[in-house]
Amino acid sequence: MATRKTLIRSRAGVRLQRIEHLARQQVVQSSWRLSTLRQNQPRSFADETEAEDAFDMEVIASLTDPIIMDMQRRGLID
Repeated sequence: MATRKTLIRSRAGVRLQRIEHLARQQVVQSSWRLSTLRQNQPRSFADETEAEDAFDMEVIASLTDPIIMDMQRRGLID
């Protein structure tokens, strides 16, 4: 089964991707994956709204993380 990954949002080292599992070029199943530069493990969601809310919360947490703030100040991340 093929997989298509689409970047939905990216900010402060946090990425939200839509993962689509394809069969014969048609979407069979969709999920959302949230990843971050912080020490948290990537998380997967079945619900888009829940994934968007988690993205917003993780961006807020990242923007208060001293390491992420320093990386942003030096232009290493958006």
